[in-house]
Amino acid sequence: MDTSDHLVAQPAANKHTPPRNAAKRKTYKGAEIMVEYLIKEKVPYLFGVCGHGNIGFLDAACSAADRIKTISVHHEQAAGYMADAYYKVRHEPVATYTSCGPGSCNLPIALAGAMMDSSSFLAITGNVPTTQFNRMPFQETGRYFQGDFPSVIRPLVKKSFQPTRVDMLPLAIKQAFGLLRTGRPGPVVTGHPAGGRHPCRRGPRPWPSPPPRRARPRSAGPGHGRPSRSPGQPRRRRQ
Repeated sequence: MDTSDHLVAQPAANKHTPPRNAAKRKTYKGAEIMVEYLIKEKVPYLFGVCGHGNIGFLDAACSAADRIKTISVHHEQAAGYMADAYYKVRHEPVATYTSCGPGSCNLPIALAGAMMDSSSFLAITGNVPTTQFNRMPFQETGRYFQGDFPSVIRPLVKKSFQPTRVDMLPLAIKQAFGLLRTGRPGPVVTGHPAGGRHPCRRGPRPWPSPPPRRARPRSAGPGHGRPSRSPGQPRRRRQ
């Protein structure tokens, strides 16, 4: 084909057009926010059992399967033991996922063992949708208070979060990991109605906080610390 004409030469030169940029998303599901934050915290594994209370979370985890690995077990208690053992070996927290009702009620034994042994992991528990609170839905924990799974595991964890709206999720998940990585190690629970399937408006996603600095121990050599005082010597008054 003769491209000597400038009208024909211009389209021929621009035959390889650059790809169009993907449209920016305006909404994110709560489960997507959780999974992305777990990846930012460099969590390598998710241990748990699939159920109707966490199917939304598993959808988001499946979409990020190349960055975080999901391991399905036959019992929720085994998932807790695996997360407990991983922390004891690697000293890095991982996460578990369980469904609502009896599914999450199989987890307290593992939570108690981790709490007594000072072992950290994040337990992500599903719950019924907030629109079904106090309507006696299928497998809702608690006849006296809606979605009352936090009362089941209250003495077995460092803290239990229950964000009932997606806009409460970024702060809750960031505070949960802050407790996992500071102070005495112990498990933390976050409960999410409907497995985090409800979308929210586009907003800033949480970023992990920098690791806390460990204080250097003071030297016990001469010239450090408070001066010694003999029993009969009176105390000096501050000027």
